[in-house]
Order: sequence, then structure tokens, then C-alpha cells
Amino acid sequence: MTASEQTMPKISAQPSPLERLRGGISILFESKIAVIGLAIILFWVFVAVFAPLLTPYSPTEQDYLAQNQGPSAAHPLGTDELGRDVWARVIYGARVVLIMLPVTDSFWLPLGTAIWGVLLGLFAGASLGLMGGYLGGWVDEVVMRLLDALMAFPVVLLYMIIIASVGASATNVVLAIDIVGTPGIARLVRSLTLDIRTRDYIRAAEIRGESPWYIMFVEILPNARGPIIVDAMLRVGYAIFAMGTLGFLGLGLPPPSPDWGSMVAKGRQYILAGSPWAALWPSIAIASLVVGLNLFADGISEESTRYQ
Repeated sequence: MTASEQTMPKISAQPSPLERLRGGISILFESKIAVIGLAIILFWVFVAVFAPLLTPYSPTEQDYLAQNQGPSAAHPLGTDELGRDVWARVIYGARVVLIMLPVTDSFWLPLGTAIWGVLLGLFAGASLGLMGGYLGGWVDEVVMRLLDALMAFPVVLLYMIIIASVGASATNVVLAIDIVGTPGIARLVRSLTLDIRTRDYIRAAEIRGESPWYIMFVEILPNARGPIIVDAMLRVGYAIFAMGTLGFLGLGLPPPSPDWGSMVAKGRQYILAGSPWAALWPSIAIASLVVGLNLFADGISEESTRYQ
């Protein structure tokens, strides 16, 4: 071995995608909060995926001889005012939220209503935030003023305006979640872009003559993915809560869809009559899933900060 070979520093190999995945999983399981949140999320994903195997009832099947009954062997969570099985409606409601988007009666898209709303909001918000933060000038001014105008409306009022304008359906709920969530995502991405665009590798890309679109979507966006992913997890929880609010106000999924919010709205009428079950269980479903998503996002955020 020559002297030059002895003095040459060794270059460590870049970790493989599998090693990075293992590292991410190890960080996840070091946070008890994240593990608890993940367990809650996986429970709802499981019951949503296997809903047809977990109940013999359809979410729309009515039994007028079993109206407003409490939990029993036949109906583990009781029944609603039309004799529909509450357990069946709750787990099929989870399917609409997390697993499938009903575009029409016969056509469904994979991924649920809340997730589609957040994904479209991420696409729109990230694009606007990147343009405003990197291009600056009049582009930034126009983009941010438009987003500020949207943020001036109270969130619930903005949801009501959108749904009242286009009608209540699953796709329109997705559209409302997208529009309401875009300004917050755009502001986050813009702030990250303003920081990242000063880095040396961005200057190197500009010197190489790369286009602004390449720099924004290939250089900046991947390096901002950590905070964006955590924010997206939180926004799925917000979207689920928004769906419950819209359903409660009669602006969610049209009946007889097993919408958790509309189930609460209908069931609350019978609480004082001694039948709280139809309102209780979908309320617990909304609360538990939102809490699970928040715990998961908070745990991941805390553990990621420790390793920076």
C-alpha cells in the first residue's frame, strides 16, 4: 500500500433505502407517544379494511323492530333510530374516512376522504409556497395576499360557504378540505423555502443553470419533507374533525352514508330519551382517531428533533 493510499481518508458509503427505513422505524419506536398514536391509527385502519368481515350487517340495513337499542350480543354497540347497527356504521364510516373515496355509487378511489383532501392541499400548498418563497418579488406578494384573504374567513364559515356553493358530496368535502388547508401548508412551505434557498447546494444548482422548477421541486422540496410530513399528519386529524363538523351541520356526506358527524347529529336527539349509543360511539371514533394522529405526529416530531 502506497503512502498516498494510507493517508487518503475513507469515504463512508451512503445508507441504503432499507437502512434509512430501519433508522426511521427505530426512531418511531423510541417514542412511546408515537407508538400509542400509531396503535390507535392501525386499529381504525384494520377495522376499515376488514369491515365486511367484522359485522354481518350493512351500514344501511334497517330493522324497525330494533330501534334505539343498547349494546347486545346481536348489536355490540346498539342501534340507531332506524334500527341500523351502530358498529357497522362506525366501521364503514372509518372506511370512508381512511380507505375509500366514494366518487359515485359504483366508483370508488383508494384512500379515504380525509386523506385525499390533505394530499390535494399538500400539492396546491407546496406549489404555491415554493413559488412564493423561491421566486419572491411580485409572485410572492400575489400568492401570499390571496392566501391571506382565504385565511381571513373563520374555518367553519369557509367550509360552510364552499359546501353550500357546490353541494354536499364526498368529492366536494375533499375540495373543501383542500381549499381550507392550502393557505396553512403554503405558509409553512414558504418559510422552509426561504431558509433552504440560502444553502450552498441551491447556489450550486443555480450555477449549473438548473431551471427554477427543478430547484424548487428537486432541490428544495425533498429537503423540507420532514416538517411537511409531520404537518400533513396533523392535518389529516383536522380533516377528520372537519368532516365530523360538516356532517353534524348536515353538510357532510349525503345520507344514508355512514358519516360519523351526521350519526352524532341524528343520535343526539335521543340522548335524553335514554338512548345515547348512536351519538356516543361515533363521537368516540372521531375523538380517538384525531388524538391518535396528533400523538403520532407529536412523537415523530419530538424524536426527529433529537437527532438533528
